[in-house]
Amino acid sequence: MSRIGTEKLPYALTGAALVVIVLSALTRIVVRWTSPRAALGFTWSVLAGFSALLAVMIRQSPDSLLWLGTLFVLAEVRGCLNSVYVTTLSNDAFGNAGSKRPYVWVATGATLAGVIIGALLSIEASKVAGELFMIAAVGLDALAISVIRWLPQTNERDVVAATKHEANPHAETMKTRYRRVRHYRWALGALMAAQVVALTFMGYQWNVVVTEYHAGFEQGIIAYFGVFYAINDGLILLMQVTAAGRLLDRLGIGWVLLLYPLALMCVALAMLASPQVAYLFIVVSIGSGLNVVRRSLHDPGLASAYAIMRHDVRRETIVVVRGMIKPFAEAASAILLLWLAPQLSLSNITLIWILVLTPWLVCALLVVSIHHTGEPDVVAQTRDRQRGILTTG
Repeated sequence: MSRIGTEKLPYALTGAALVVIVLSALTRIVVRWTSPRAALGFTWSVLAGFSALLAVMIRQSPDSLLWLGTLFVLAEVRGCLNSVYVTTLSNDAFGNAGSKRPYVWVATGATLAGVIIGALLSIEASKVAGELFMIAAVGLDALAISVIRWLPQTNERDVVAATKHEANPHAETMKTRYRRVRHYRWALGALMAAQVVALTFMGYQWNVVVTEYHAGFEQGIIAYFGVFYAINDGLILLMQVTAAGRLLDRLGIGWVLLLYPLALMCVALAMLASPQVAYLFIVVSIGSGLNVVRRSLHDPGLASAYAIMRHDVRRETIVVVRGMIKPFAEAASAILLLWLAPQLSLSNITLIWILVLTPWLVCALLVVSIHHTGEPDVVAQTRDRQRGILTTG
């Protein structure tokens, strides 16, 4: 940002989102024809190659808008594809386990990595050239590729058998079931889109309030965010390693998918109580602190919600929701914010926030309803296969 200017950030976000959507569409085709393990190895090999190339090019042209912009896009692509593959592999490995704890432990790894890397960057960033961090990223890519052999491998024959089974006399049952699955996929996509828009406007409002509260005092703003993220990440990690898995197993995912947007709605309504900056600063800090609930409970619960779908349907759904709908919503939110922000007061931004939270809650209710009352796809697949065996026997 210091090299290309913050005024170009909205354009970079929009461009990155469009690139991510295109690459996710290609990933959707890849996962249809190969296993996630093979796709992961190919994808991370390509990312490692691009990172190495950028390290060389940025070293030669440190102020090149082309290479710096490519670096920003690469970071966004990495984040999106990582989310897609982690969710896919987690569901392939733990979808039939019955417990939600593995999803929490996967999220714990990301939190711990963030804490470690954040500490290293804060200590060494001023002493180490930025290009060396790109080389370190290549090394981490190689490490990720080397552990692919230990990742779970889905039995692709089950997927093929299930696909062939759709032509049997029980095809009507399959059609009815996939009509429900189609509604479930739309609900998950709409939930993700509403969540992205709501959190984008909330994050913008948070930054504005904090800046106004500190009256533009840069050191105070830096200190606030430093302390906030340190405490927040510590609480997330503590929650993940102690209670999150047990809570999800005991109470299910329904309550947590509803708890987080409901809590944000309460915060948004509280924001309307007073226009005083000091009051807004306290309330919006509490709302941002609810990120503990999102990362320790809501996100693992939402990741496990895909488990009720058949392998091939689940993989495609994850790519579409997390790889296409999410970046599209991020780009749309950035453009909308760029257009509306100069015209809106803080209270009006809160009203938009409330307006988007409403469909988020509706979609969460629909996801919970189908997840709990609808017959899980993997169970129905087994039942239909057994019926076919009995019929032919």
